[in-house]
Amino acid sequence: MHTTRPTAFFRSLRSLAAAAVVATSFALPTRASEILYGTGGGPFLSAIYGVDTTTGEATLVWDLPWLYLYAGGLAYDPATDDFYAIGGKVSDPGTSRLYRIGRTTGIITEFPGMSPTLGFSGGGLALHPTTGVLYATGLDGYQSSGLYTIDKNTGVPTFIGHSGGQCCVAPFGFNMNGLGFRADGTLFANGFTLSVPDSHLFTIDLATGLATDIGPHGVLLGRQLAYSDLAFRADGQLFSMGSITGATNGLYTVDPLTGHASLVGNLIAPLGCDGGLVFVGERAPTTYCTAKTNSLGCVPKIRVTGTASFGDASPLIVDTRDVLNKKNGLLFYGLSGPAAIPFLGGTLCAQPPVRRTPVQKAGGALPPVLDCSGTYTFDFDAWYASGLDPAFTLGKVVGAQFWSRDIQSSSGVGLTDAVQFFITP
Repeated sequence: MHTTRPTAFFRSLRSLAAAAVVATSFALPTRASEILYGTGGGPFLSAIYGVDTTTGEATLVWDLPWLYLYAGGLAYDPATDDFYAIGGKVSDPGTSRLYRIGRTTGIITEFPGMSPTLGFSGGGLALHPTTGVLYATGLDGYQSSGLYTIDKNTGVPTFIGHSGGQCCVAPFGFNMNGLGFRADGTLFANGFTLSVPDSHLFTIDLATGLATDIGPHGVLLGRQLAYSDLAFRADGQLFSMGSITGATNGLYTVDPLTGHASLVGNLIAPLGCDGGLVFVGERAPTTYCTAKTNSLGCVPKIRVTGTASFGDASPLIVDTRDVLNKKNGLLFYGLSGPAAIPFLGGTLCAQPPVRRTPVQKAGGALPPVLDCSGTYTFDFDAWYASGLDPAFTLGKVVGAQFWSRDIQSSSGVGLTDAVQFFITP
């Protein structure tokens, strides 16, 4: 297998001053404890989106360039903080293969191709909530789709059983597509049968692969839910995707007892409605990396208070202490994961490209005193609400640190350590 990084990651860091932010505005979604991610069509063929479960609106998180990952399932492994998806690539579209995608970095790891007789690119994918086993549905020439386990280290599938029988006594020709595990380990599927082609909700037996019909979704316009993935929120609410009309696609909730689907709202983004869905639990902000000792021998320390759920009652405040008093400084951040790059006599902790926030003057003692009583503070809730950075969207990971003037130090600047958090509604 080999690893690639999306093209945006190859941009070199020229200087902090060159990292401009373009102004725009967007609505501030309401708070949620989890992020719903989905796959679909993107600027370079496929992409991962963050989906607002209150409005249905989706926003771009990662490009997945030149890969056919806009259909089929999406799974998340909390043990490694990685997504999994199955699809093909432009140079070999007929071969299904497993892909691992870093949630923090967007780095794509490609596994070897599967047998050409197997088709998984439109099937479902889900990780068992307690065993960590990865399950998938795919076609192998039989009229009904099959249930498989997929080795997360090799990408090799192992057949369990078919979801139903062949022609011609109804029900026959079971085609299971989207998958989603409930917290108790029950596997649900979106699909249809050739004898009753409308979209239904099913459960699948993990030991045999056999599907049991729960009931119809009741969405008959455009693309039905049969081709979308499923995702359970921690509170037991089930979500899926499907058409609103022949030209628009939306996010739906699904009743796991009846299969009936209810519209949440328009996805808006051009991801379609055949892709994967998965919830990822919110994580507390963390600090990382190494600060640069300043010219007075002080080591500035970054701090974070509040939550990364923007729009709640606890704003996310990032500040630092022990910087030189009354010197100019600013907070800068990246949206591509953490880093530890030698930079200006210290360490750049945010993966380029980076963005800068407005210049601040440190607090502390008044001149002519020169000491380490300086402080900087930045409110990320206010920054998010301002809409000044259009890339600062749901699902992105932020790595941030402070830069300050220190003309007596090497390179003339001071650098703190860094804080990392995910942008959650």
